[in-house]
Amino acid sequence: MNILVTPNFQIVNTNNNNKQKFLPLRSFNMPKYNNTLVKDTVSFSGKTSIIGNAIEQSYLSRVEKFIDYAKNFHNALKNACDELADLGFTYDEVYNSKHPIKSFDSYVDKYERQGYVQDTVRGTVYWTDQSNIGSFKKFLEVMKEKGYEPAVIRVLNQKTGKLDKLPDLEIRQNGISKEDLAPLGPFLQKSEISKPRSSTYADYQMRFVPISKKGKNENKQTLELIMLYGPHYAKAKELESKYVYNIARSFDKLHIDTKTKYAENTPGRRISNNIDVIKTRLREDISKPLFMNAYNADLKVKGEEKLPIVISKVHAKMLDGYMSGIRQKIPMYYKEMKQKIQSDEYIISLIKNSSDYEIREDKTITPEEIIRYREFFKARLEVMESDDISNIAKTQEMLKETLSKYAEK
Repeated sequence: MNILVTPNFQIVNTNNNNKQKFLPLRSFNMPKYNNTLVKDTVSFSGKTSIIGNAIEQSYLSRVEKFIDYAKNFHNALKNACDELADLGFTYDEVYNSKHPIKSFDSYVDKYERQGYVQDTVRGTVYWTDQSNIGSFKKFLEVMKEKGYEPAVIRVLNQKTGKLDKLPDLEIRQNGISKEDLAPLGPFLQKSEISKPRSSTYADYQMRFVPISKKGKNENKQTLELIMLYGPHYAKAKELESKYVYNIARSFDKLHIDTKTKYAENTPGRRISNNIDVIKTRLREDISKPLFMNAYNADLKVKGEEKLPIVISKVHAKMLDGYMSGIRQKIPMYYKEMKQKIQSDEYIISLIKNSSDYEIREDKTITPEEIIRYREFFKARLEVMESDDISNIAKTQEMLKETLSKYAEK
């Protein structure tokens, strides 16, 4: 079975309100965390050894090409920054040498979480004046001279049902509008503009592709570029990733759908609330001061006091308690789920929400089908409960490491 991972193509669905569909029985050999959730329950997709081997083979068979792509791309970035140094662009060789391509573990993790890997090759450029669209235009022009142009993504238009071509560029900044992007031309003016993250993190994130030779229409390897303010911001990003983001990402790996609005006093509600509190506290106590201090340092902002990056003893104890609460509530959550699937009506509702049911001609749901689905769900719930307990134990260890570094002594 030869499954190729193609990280250079993506269809983005921007409508977050779409009904999530349940996979039919024959479709369960899919990557884990493939976002195929029943509306009020859990993910029933699981990674098989065949899929895992295919991912590994895909990575190993292409890693030398990834390295070649990275060398050429980074040379272009360095040369472009050298030419535009007077506009505030800098290439940090030491920082970029750390992770020019995604490691195998990172590659597998990304594939498991979203079903594809796009950012195998990536680079970072420092740029202090990120509100200057004219300077950004010059950077793109120089990169074009070096043989690279912005990548194109195909986004589903909910109104027309067709795929629109858009630039693969997201500007996460305050104070920039579509009108400000006019100097970039009508196509790049369609780029996504969003607010900085709730942690105050802001950047430019885009993908380039090599400019093809005339007449060639082969798929192009996308090359990710992140533009940060400077070395302090890059360091803050590393720390935030290790001590905050990895915890949040670990929560996202739970089979439990934490975005569902569960009833009061249910295990699902307690788990969701606890996760929200932990994420919020870590963001306020660590992420925000990290990025604000880094921004002030890179832009040499005068008169701003350095913010303390510390979790108080009270908050540290609270975080530890909330994490333990999640661990305690997971078995209770799955006990509820096992009780739910005893109901024929509930099983029927799951079947009717499945993509398999929507496309089949005979809509009759037989007693045998109900039994088969119930037995399948029961077996999957056992596996998922075990997965979630194991995952939350690892997450708890991550939190302990974070508290060891940042908790008030």
